[in-house]
Amino acid sequence: MIQSTFETLFQHAPNGIILTNENGLILMANPSLEILFGYNTGGLVGRNIESLIPPRFAQEEEINKSISHAGLGALELIGFKKDGTEIAVEISLSPFQTPEGVFVIAFVMDNTFRKNYEYSILQQKQALSTLSLELKNANTDLESNVKARTLELEQTKIELLDALSKETALDNLKKRFINVTSHEFRTPLTTVLSSGSLIEQYAERQDFNKIKKHTARIKEAVNELSNILNEFLSLEQLEEGLVKVKTEVVDMASCIAELTQSMQYLLKKDQVFELVHEGQSTVHLDRKLVQSILRHLISNAIKYAPENSTITIKSIASDKDIFLDVQDKGIGIPLDEQQHLFDRFFRASNVINSTQGTGLGLYIVQKYVELLNGKVGFESMEGLGSSFWVDLPLKA
Repeated sequence: MIQSTFETLFQHAPNGIILTNENGLILMANPSLEILFGYNTGGLVGRNIESLIPPRFAQEEEINKSISHAGLGALELIGFKKDGTEIAVEISLSPFQTPEGVFVIAFVMDNTFRKNYEYSILQQKQALSTLSLELKNANTDLESNVKARTLELEQTKIELLDALSKETALDNLKKRFINVTSHEFRTPLTTVLSSGSLIEQYAERQDFNKIKKHTARIKEAVNELSNILNEFLSLEQLEEGLVKVKTEVVDMASCIAELTQSMQYLLKKDQVFELVHEGQSTVHLDRKLVQSILRHLISNAIKYAPENSTITIKSIASDKDIFLDVQDKGIGIPLDEQQHLFDRFFRASNVINSTQGTGLGLYIVQKYVELLNGKVGFESMEGLGSSFWVDLPLKA
C-alpha cells in the first residue's frame, strides 16, 4: 500500500524527481523530470547526472560540491535539455544512506518563469532608473534654462531701465540746455538791442559820453555771448574727444599774470586780484588747458564775490606737480547742493537770477582736469566764500 502510494506520488508529482547513487548515476526519474529535460520515458535511467548539466559546468568537482551542500536549501542551477537548450532550474538535494550505499534524491523545479519574471522586473527597474535619471537631468536642464532665461530677462530689464534712464536724462538735459541758452542769450541780446537803439538817439544829439557808455555795454554783452558760445564749443569738443593735451615749457607766474590782465574788464567795482606763486618758475604742462581751467574758476570768483573784495590766485610748483587755488569771499555754496556742483548746467539756489552763467563752467573744469590726470576739489561755506583747487601732475 505504502509503496503503491509512493509510486503514485513519484509518477504524478508536478515537479521533477530524480534518484542517483553516490557516483551520480541516475537510477530513477519521474515523468515530470523527463518532460522538463525533453527525454522519453525511461530515457534518463542509466545516464550520469552530468548529462543534465551544460558541458561547461559538467565537472566531477561541481557535482560533488552540489552533493556536499545537499540539505542546506535550494540550489539555483542551469539545466541542459536533450536538444541542447539551457533552462533555469531550482534543485533541492537530499542524500540518504541504506545498506546498499549512499543515494541522493533531488527535487527539480522549472525556474524559467521566475527567472524571466525577475529579469523583466530588473529591466523595468533599470528602465525606471534610466527614466528617473533622464527626468532628473531634464529637470536640471529645465531649471538651468529657467535660471538662464530669468537672468536674461533681468539683464534685459536692467538694460531697458538703463536706456530709459539715459533717455530721460538726455531729455532733461535737452530741456535744461534750451532753458539755459534761451535765458543766457536773451539778456545780452536785449542789452545789445537796447544800447544800439539808444546810441542811435544819442548820436543825433552828439552825446558822446552816453554813446561811450552804451558802447561799453554792447562790448560787455558781446563778450558774454562769446563766453557762452565758447563754453558750448568746449563741451562739444570734450564729449567728442577732440581735445588733445599738448605740453610745453610754461612760466607759471607770467602765465597767470597774463590771464588775469586779460580778465580785468570783468572785475566789479574795487575788486582786485592777488597773485601768489611759490616754487620753481617753469613747468611742463598744457598752457591752453591750464589757462582755460583758471579762466573758469576766476570768472566764477568774480561773479559771486562782492564789490571791494580780493580774489586770490595761488600757484605752487614742484618738480612733480603744480597746485592751483582760486579763493574768493563770495556767496559760497549751500552745503546740501555741493554734491551736484560739477554736474552739467547746475547752478546753486543762492545764485542771483541776474548773474550770468550756463552752469557748464565747473563741469568743463572737471573734464579738463581729468584729461590732465589731475584732481579738482573745493571748500565752501555759504556766505563766507569758496576756494577751488586743482592739483596737476607734471610731465618730465
